[in-house]
Amino acid sequence: MKYFIPMIILSLVLLSCSKDEDEETQTAAEKAAAAQLVALEGTWKTACYTNSDNTSSILTPTFAGNVLTITDEKHSDTSCATDYSLEEWPFTFSIGDAVTFANGKTGHKFTITIGSTYKLTPQSASAVSAFISSSKCSTSNWELNTEKECSTGDDAGDTKLCLYQLDGNNWYPDCDDSAYPSTSDIQTDNASSTFTKQ
Repeated sequence: MKYFIPMIILSLVLLSCSKDEDEETQTAAEKAAAAQLVALEGTWKTACYTNSDNTSSILTPTFAGNVLTITDEKHSDTSCATDYSLEEWPFTFSIGDAVTFANGKTGHKFTITIGSTYKLTPQSASAVSAFISSSKCSTSNWELNTEKECSTGDDAGDTKLCLYQLDGNNWYPDCDDSAYPSTSDIQTDNASSTFTKQ
């Protein structure tokens, strides 16, 4: 018993040393990426914005670990008052190099990878009718407010190259299929690409 307490203390010292060594071996880039993961953690949301077809949407990304889930609320009017459908898309993501913008704000490159499925819920009779007539998700068995899991098909596993600017509680991302967007591509005055921390 007299050796029990010293052994516990020794174990704690060794664990502490191991943690310190791990932190010392992290590069500055790795530390910055880890800090960004903490900064992005949680839920972000756009204001209601109008699409080119006079419908409207609200996008809500949620970051948890290396998983990004984007909820897309679609509305059949221009003011997000009339529900049409709800989509939920899961992605995995990773943080890349840090970027400084001309306005002095900072951000990072990042990548997102599309999962194999997404969830879709028709929230109006018109959505049900449209999904049935087009055999959305390869099925015509659609019902109001009933969620279905759909395949992302050939898009599964595709990676998007992205860049974001982070300014306090506002997050401004942009993505491309073939190359990282440039800093000038980031729009801070567009409702569809302005996300506020919730």
